[in-house]
Amino acid sequence: MKPSYVFFTICTLFLLFCLLCFPQPLLQKAIESVDLWFRLVLPSLFPFLTATGILIRLGIAQKLGRILQPIMQPIFGLSGVCAFPLLLGIVSGYPSGAKITVTLCQQNLLSKKEAQRILAFCNNPGPLFVIGTAGTAFLKNPVLGYIMLFSIFLGAILTGIVFRFFYTKEKNTISAHCASSCSTTEPIGKILGSSVADAMETVLQIGGFVILFGVIIEAFNQTGIFSFLTHCLSILFPFSSTAIEGILGGFLEMTNGASLLSQSQESTHIQVTCITAILSFGGLSILAQTLGILAPISISTSKYIFSKCINSLFSATICFFCYPFLEGKLQKAVSAGFFPTKTAFSADLFCFLCTLFLSFALLCMVFLHKE
Repeated sequence: MKPSYVFFTICTLFLLFCLLCFPQPLLQKAIESVDLWFRLVLPSLFPFLTATGILIRLGIAQKLGRILQPIMQPIFGLSGVCAFPLLLGIVSGYPSGAKITVTLCQQNLLSKKEAQRILAFCNNPGPLFVIGTAGTAFLKNPVLGYIMLFSIFLGAILTGIVFRFFYTKEKNTISAHCASSCSTTEPIGKILGSSVADAMETVLQIGGFVILFGVIIEAFNQTGIFSFLTHCLSILFPFSSTAIEGILGGFLEMTNGASLLSQSQESTHIQVTCITAILSFGGLSILAQTLGILAPISISTSKYIFSKCINSLFSATICFFCYPFLEGKLQKAVSAGFFPTKTAFSADLFCFLCTLFLSFALLCMVFLHKE
C-alpha cells in the first residue's frame, strides 16, 4: 500500500475514534457546519457558479479569449481563454477559479497542461471576504483588508509569471480551434438546466468538505492535539500561543485561523502578514474542496499544492514589505459594534465591482450580437 494511503487510513481511523469518544461535541460541530454551509456558502456560491456555467455554454469564454490573447500570451504564456477563470476567480473567490477551469477543460477549451498552469494563480479568496470579513470584521480596519487584497492578487500574478518558466511551452491548438469554430447550438432550456445541475453538484460537494473539516478541527480540539502543538511551537517561535494556534487553525481552515490571529498579542504588521499568507494558501479545507473539484481532469496534486505554497509566500512577502509604507495612512480602527451582523461593503469596492460588471456585461452583449 502507498504511504499516502497508509496515512489517509490512519487519519480516517482517528476520526472514527473521535466520533465514538466525543459524539456530542462533534455532532454539534457538524450541525454548525451544515448551518454555515446553508446560510452562507450555498446562497453566495450557487448563483455565481450557475451564471458562469451559462456564460461558458454560450461561448463567451473563448470569444473573450480572442481579445485578451495579446495580454495573456506575453505575460503568462497562456491562451486568452485562461483570462476567464482568472478574472472570475478574482471576483468570486474560492473555489470558483478551479471550477471554471475544470468546466473549460471538460469542454476542450483548455488543454490539461494549460489548466495546470492557470490553476497556479486563478484560485484565490474573494474581495468581499478579504475586505469585509478579514479586514473589517476581524482586524477592525477595512484599509487593512485592501492591503491584504492587493498583496494576495499581486502575489497571484507574480506566481503566474514565475510558473511560465517551470513548464515547457505548448501551443494550445484545442483553444484556438474552438475559439474560431465553436458555436452555441443548444437550446436555452438545456443550457440553463445543465448549468443549474452542475452548480448544485459542486456546491453539495463543497458542503460535504465544510462539514468534514469542521468535525476534524473539533476532533483536534477535543483530543488536545492543538494545545500540544501550540505548546511545542511556542518554544521554537517567538509568537504568542494565540498566534500559533491561529496559524495552526488557519492551516486547516482559513476563517478560524484569521479570527484567532486577529485576537493575538502580536503587532498589526505581523497579524496582517500572517493572515495574508493563510488566506492566499486557503487551508486544507479549501485545498480538499479544490482537489475534489479538480478530480475529473486528473491535475497533478503535488504541483497544485506547490503553486499555492509559492503563491502564499509571495503574497506574505509583498504584504510584509508594503505595510510599513502604508502604515501612516491607515484609518483609525473601526468600532467593533459598528458591524453587528452584516459584512461591511465599502463604497469604493461597490463602484469597482459595478464598473467591472458593466464592462463584462457590455462585452457579453457585443459577443452575443455578433452571433
